[in-house]
Amino acid sequence: MTTATPVSKNPVARRHSAFDRWIQQYLDNLVLVAGRSANTLLAYRRDLGRYTAFCAARGIADPRAVSPLVVGDFLAHLTGEKLAPASVARCLSAVKNFHRYLLRHDASPQNPARPVRTPRLPRKLPDVLSVRQMQSLLNSPRLDDPNATRDRAVLATLYGCGLRVSEAATLTIDDIDFDSGFLRVRGKGDRERLVPFGDLTRQAIRTYLDSPQRRDADSSEQDFVFQSRKRGRLTRMGIWLIVRKAATTAGLAHRVHPHTFRHSFATHLVEAGADLRAVQMMLGHQSLSTTQVYTHLDRSHLRRVHQEYHPLEAGFGKRK
Repeated sequence: MTTATPVSKNPVARRHSAFDRWIQQYLDNLVLVAGRSANTLLAYRRDLGRYTAFCAARGIADPRAVSPLVVGDFLAHLTGEKLAPASVARCLSAVKNFHRYLLRHDASPQNPARPVRTPRLPRKLPDVLSVRQMQSLLNSPRLDDPNATRDRAVLATLYGCGLRVSEAATLTIDDIDFDSGFLRVRGKGDRERLVPFGDLTRQAIRTYLDSPQRRDADSSEQDFVFQSRKRGRLTRMGIWLIVRKAATTAGLAHRVHPHTFRHSFATHLVEAGADLRAVQMMLGHQSLSTTQVYTHLDRSHLRRVHQEYHPLEAGFGKRK
């Protein structure tokens, strides 16, 4: 005899699966269509879970029943929890994109999040090291360290090509064209780009690939350039540990993380006169405005530029 599945007497709990179904469809779309990374997916799932719980507590079981007032209350709720401004903005962005998806697929008559303004974030300039500090980092792996050759290659690739840590971790041997001096990089959204590299980066990578350490790495993933000695390809965390070790040796531990290399790569190019659009292509940014964040120039550099190029500083109008 078959036993019937009991039905919840709570109408909100019973209908709450509508919210869950739409969120799951949206997350699936992020992976299959938009090609978002696992980390992005995890962040969206966490933020939308927070939003779902907020709506459920107010008796809203279907996203199509959400009003702009509810989304505004959710924003106030996030602010009241004393989350970091960036976390509040990211969470609200996830909600806006979710409702935009529903509207685009004719699953909702409106986007209730559209009228809600995202709080303005304070502009945070990237933490950039000087060229001398970067040289100190690149030279920090000790020659008596069995991992020194690999670590030098990792650091040289991060700074020499401005890669994200995930891009460095997934770099394969086939992605490197030593003859032309270009890397094929798979960035956000699985978008590919070509990034040039110079002689020092070429030498560091070649030395590592020809080293006994690289040849003896016990890995079923030998196609990936950077290898852990016994655990397959080097992970994002593995690269982060290499950076932290190098920063500690160079006396810069409190200021350095993998993205610092990317910040410094872009800033040093711009300070040397590189075209901003060329830097945009190398970084893989879709918008030039994103690249402009990396044009942080320190005050001493601004002072030098002002003194060299402003007519009043350069001699115009001065008495002879």
